[in-house]
Amino acid sequence: MISYHIRYRINKDMGRFGGFSFWLLFRCLPTVVLVTLAFLLLLSTSTKTRASSAEASWDSDSLQSGQLLLQDDVAGRYKPAVIQGGKVHFEVSGLVAVVTLEQSFHNTSDTWVEGIYAFPLPDDAAVRRLEMEIGERLIIGRIREREQAKEEYKKAKRQGKKASLVEQHRPNLFSNRVANIGPGEQVTVRLEYVQTVDYERGLFSLRFPTTVTTRYMPGRPLVLQEEDKHRPNPYSGWAVPTDQVPDADAISPVQHNQAGSGENPKNAIEVTAKLDMGMSLAKVESPYHDIAMSRRGDVYDISLVSGRSEMDRDFLLQWKPVMGAEPSAAFFTEQVGDEHFGLLLLVPPSVEKASEATSREMIFVVDTSGSMGGVSIRQARAAVSAALGKLREDDYFNIIEFNSHHRSLYRRSMPATRHHVQQAQEFVRQLSASGGTEMLPALQAALAPAVYGDDFHAAAPLRQVIFITDGAVGNEQALFEAIKAIVGESRLFTVGIGSAPNSWFMRKAAQFGRGSHTHIADVDEVAKQMSGLFEKIAHPLAVDIKIRWPQTAEVWPQHVPDLYLGEPLVLTANFGKQRPTGEVTVSGKIAGHPWRRTIALGGSGDSPAKAQHHGVASLWAKQKIAAFLDTRVLGASETEVRSAVLPLALQHQLLSPYTSFLAVEKKVSRPAEQLLKKAPIPNTPPKGQAPQPALAYAYPATATTAPANIWMGCLLLFIALITTAMARTESEDVA
Repeated sequence: MISYHIRYRINKDMGRFGGFSFWLLFRCLPTVVLVTLAFLLLLSTSTKTRASSAEASWDSDSLQSGQLLLQDDVAGRYKPAVIQGGKVHFEVSGLVAVVTLEQSFHNTSDTWVEGIYAFPLPDDAAVRRLEMEIGERLIIGRIREREQAKEEYKKAKRQGKKASLVEQHRPNLFSNRVANIGPGEQVTVRLEYVQTVDYERGLFSLRFPTTVTTRYMPGRPLVLQEEDKHRPNPYSGWAVPTDQVPDADAISPVQHNQAGSGENPKNAIEVTAKLDMGMSLAKVESPYHDIAMSRRGDVYDISLVSGRSEMDRDFLLQWKPVMGAEPSAAFFTEQVGDEHFGLLLLVPPSVEKASEATSREMIFVVDTSGSMGGVSIRQARAAVSAALGKLREDDYFNIIEFNSHHRSLYRRSMPATRHHVQQAQEFVRQLSASGGTEMLPALQAALAPAVYGDDFHAAAPLRQVIFITDGAVGNEQALFEAIKAIVGESRLFTVGIGSAPNSWFMRKAAQFGRGSHTHIADVDEVAKQMSGLFEKIAHPLAVDIKIRWPQTAEVWPQHVPDLYLGEPLVLTANFGKQRPTGEVTVSGKIAGHPWRRTIALGGSGDSPAKAQHHGVASLWAKQKIAAFLDTRVLGASETEVRSAVLPLALQHQLLSPYTSFLAVEKKVSRPAEQLLKKAPIPNTPPKGQAPQPALAYAYPATATTAPANIWMGCLLLFIALITTAMARTESEDVA
């Protein structure tokens, strides 16, 4: 018996050791294979390397930060190619901001190149102008139907003409291609767009994104047609198209391995702004950048203290009027041709929170995928921890974390007792970031109808889902459709995490979930932002809002959503050929009580109309286009949406999913005998984000068995290498 027990223990321990050894072999085999392969290659080519070392022109010590290398026709030679730099200037007047973005492409090589650059913009930006500057020559771009613009760009590129093509891949993600940049030349592409200024709780703000978070691409890789198998990647992204993200290659720009610094940025940007609010300001600040400011009356000029900054985090500008100057209502107008447009701002009055608080069910959904690594996961942990501390004892709660899979703290929501909250705090402290970003199963679990009527749930409380993520996904449209279908009576509140979250996804997800969006870019902001979010949730809504205009007007958005505490009502209108006059009446309910407000459109009443503001017409068209694009979530076909959006975008000269900006120089620049090389320009990774291995995104855990196939391939390659090495040794011994 003793002997059997000893044998059993030995076998059990050996089994554990064997399992650990197999796991270690599984994890380390690819590395072992690569090291072995590199050693054999070095061994077999050492003579050739010594012979050709004098010809190599790549001196790694002489390279400057941010240079892009192109391999020359001669193997082993590398040369620096395109360097990209940028400038952005904000002209802010009232609620309208006209923004000019410059991107300069400088070719420091001795070859002709095509620069390719993916960049973000605010998702509500109405891009309406493109210019291309070469030396003293200025070429004005024009809006074209997207496929037509592509063909004209390809033709100009083949002919050796300088050309620029700007396309929209998401409302907040664009690409710029510049063809035929000659040796030593610099080409500057200038974009102009219009956006509304955010206003909430007495604070104006303007956010400008500078880099792109690496996105997770779910689905199975698409099988290329025979004629497409040898085509180069059109946007040089790291991902391949999948059945869920067909344009994955276009929205996965190359990134630098490491960010630059303020003294030595890899992707530098200069930021300037002019604030003309027509009122004195009590505060002007930028939370994430150091700014310098000068004042002339009520006009404020702003720039970066250092002159330029690394493009690794959003630029946020905030300003607050002096006490008593906060607007409660305003109306801005613009005339374009014989048409009149208007922009209405209305801030409902605040009320005290209800005396009898309603019991709530709070579901916290936390993204723990690989893109949340670094600072973002610490922000997420702090956000959930702060939220747990604000729960009332009559609330119910649960926590769901997700990456490639999802798991819940409890099988169902539990009362927010001290014991359960302490358990939850420990659960949150152990959250770590890894894996893919499979959002849909976690959202389905959070929004699924709850089962009540037991000892834990005497009645159905109000359910509020707090969704904490950086939004780093490529299948946004599918997620919007799912949220719209399953949200039911729940409310979805999104919390954007990190230096460069996917703000378009966050804002739209909250819109379809009938909630609101909050952004946390720094750990120091967690307490303040989460307190503000809970204050929103706790206060009654402004509901049943109705608008009565004094004359015929086409207004967007047509459906007015419920408003949370501190949120303004912003509407755009097209009055046609009739100048807006009279008064608009807004009515609704706040805390169950009727509420009504009248705003003057033509210079009389509670609030006179403001002077002409350039950009109002573009904002109206952008709102209308966004509304048509949203109908895809409701089941509208792509053909229907395209037929509605395309004429509108062409009429107002706006960038859209169906239009592109094209600028082509008439004269031929590149000689026919000179070859053209592509030069993808890397983005800077978001500040504080852990490095993201592309393989983890290119092969989602739910898509294929690619990792297992890679491991098996490495095993076979390893066997082949060992066999080759043994055969070579035997032949040398015979010799």
